[in-house]
Amino acid sequence: MNNYLKIIALLLAMLQPIAVAAYDYEVDGIYYNINNALGTASVTYKTISYNSYSGNVTIPESITYNGGIFHVTHITGHAFQQCRNLTSITIPNSVTTKA
Repeated sequence: MNNYLKIIALLLAMLQPIAVAAYDYEVDGIYYNINNALGTASVTYKTISYNSYSGNVTIPESITYNGGIFHVTHITGHAFQQCRNLTSITIPNSVTTKA
């Protein structure tokens, strides 16, 4: 009976909502995934609940991460999903892809 309760408790814990971070690095309120091999950064969202941004967002051409400079070249597909209070986005010429 004791093992049965442990299994039930484990299953219930697995069903709890999890706020998973979807980013590697945050600077000035913008969330990024870092590609060390290419020296690039992608704008992304904070958690799987989205709604990460509000107001005026200005994406920089590059950021500094772990002592290196990473060019912002990409915006992930869900980066601005459900951002109801987002009023504008300024995107630099360095951003060449969105997926």
